[in-house]
Amino acid sequence: MDGMNLLVFRDNAAEVAGQCLGKCLIDAVDKAARGRDREAILNALLLAGQVECVLADSGLADEKARALTDAIATMLAGHFEETRPPLSDLTRQVAIGLPELVKVSPFEGFAYYALHPMDFADAISAQSFGSPVAVIAIRSIGTVLGAATVTALRKQGIAANRITVRPEGHPYNRSTHFTAVQTDWIDREKQRRSSFLVVDEGPGLSGSSFLSVAEALVQTGVNCDRITLMGTRDANPNRLCAINAAQRWRQFRWTKVPSRIWQQYRGIIALHTGAWRKTLLSPGSEWPACWPEMEHLKFLSPDRGHLFKFDGIGHFGERVRERANAVWRSGFGPKAENAGDGMTAYEFIAGTPLERSCVSAEMLDHIAEYCAFRASEFRADGDSGKILEQMATFNFSQECGGEMNLPAGSLRTASPIIADGRMQPHEWIRGTDGRVMKVDASRHGDDHFFPGPTDIAWDLAGTIVEWDLSGEAKAYFIENYRRRTRDDPSARLPQFVLAYSVFRMAYCKMAMTATQDDADKLRLQSAYWSSRDRITTSCSAAAVSRS
Repeated sequence: MDGMNLLVFRDNAAEVAGQCLGKCLIDAVDKAARGRDREAILNALLLAGQVECVLADSGLADEKARALTDAIATMLAGHFEETRPPLSDLTRQVAIGLPELVKVSPFEGFAYYALHPMDFADAISAQSFGSPVAVIAIRSIGTVLGAATVTALRKQGIAANRITVRPEGHPYNRSTHFTAVQTDWIDREKQRRSSFLVVDEGPGLSGSSFLSVAEALVQTGVNCDRITLMGTRDANPNRLCAINAAQRWRQFRWTKVPSRIWQQYRGIIALHTGAWRKTLLSPGSEWPACWPEMEHLKFLSPDRGHLFKFDGIGHFGERVRERANAVWRSGFGPKAENAGDGMTAYEFIAGTPLERSCVSAEMLDHIAEYCAFRASEFRADGDSGKILEQMATFNFSQECGGEMNLPAGSLRTASPIIADGRMQPHEWIRGTDGRVMKVDASRHGDDHFFPGPTDIAWDLAGTIVEWDLSGEAKAYFIENYRRRTRDDPSARLPQFVLAYSVFRMAYCKMAMTATQDDADKLRLQSAYWSSRDRITTSCSAAAVSRS
């Protein structure tokens, strides 16, 4: 089966009270307006963009919300005096208009992929435009990117306006339909000879969101040569998996937006895209498989004192750093400090990443203690048990054939936590002082991959699978955890081992399909088959039937 159709990414949208979101917006904008702190302004901009998305997706009038997002983007560009006086009243008017219950999704580029709102402003500043510009931003993250783009255009003295659209349909075959109001707006922009700029993060694996907007513009009578697509990645039309993607894509101009964060750290040791293995592992060590394109941006300082890692802009990064420092205070990991623009400076642990052969009673004691700590300290709202069941049964049926009759409710929990999600041996470092520390411990359980808020059994299962624990070692590990917590996971653990194995199988299949690194394709293929082999045993242990 095509690995791109497996369930690996989760829908991490959350339902919140509109009143609560409105209060967060008011507080953030008030804080941003009181001073000139860029972190506060960034946070306010992201919240304003989320509120604008909520209103637009609800079909409500979003002119005031759009004006608020634009105003904060103007503030971020340094034009404080133009925006500060009316912000308070405008923010409260927007907040009052929110529905009683709203669905909020994180902006993935700002949370995971080292995208900065001002990247688009920087790219615009490097270009020249001879006509007005009509910006069409693709929701959700395009809302903020569009505001930054319009701000930069206006700063150059160019007439610029924007709307936002939400393409619909299958991720590889999106379609865009303009409302009557948007069609009128497009007609006005055509009359004044505007160029059309479609902005979004991406393109993704298919390019279909960009294509759907551009082709919808063509259907309104806009010529292809007046349409430019603007995003954050190199676009190879031959690798996009939308239908006839290469032919369709080449009709339009493409502009790649450079990363200011990358530029800031240029010249020091890069550890992302799998490069950490060459720098940190001992010569001759077997390299673990990774999905290079999905690794978070990270760098090692020249003095090897700190590891700089992208953890998210605004409130996204704040939550990660809070968890990281809770891990540090408990003695399990390195200290973390805000390095600005979504980057975190972690104390670098000089030492040796562990391997499966390092398993011992002492190591299992340490991991059990760590899992007990997470179960106690990282309680979360919500429970992803239902979607984990859907993920496991779907991926199993697609990859292994037949149905996996997982008992309903077997992956649900009354005590959801933010899992670590990275329990592989190489994520544990034995320092030069002999202590074993956990790294990469603070964000993966709450990112856009599975599991989301779940039972601590997910990390217990991850330990069993990734360390390939024998029956005796597994029993010792679980008993050690039970003694520390008075929580006996024995009854529910087999189902979690199975679900974890199915997820890893699907993840490795999608990664080896998507990556362009040939060496990692082979490593991921090996990991894929290893996960498949474990699933057969896990089905028996979980008393799950295959039909």
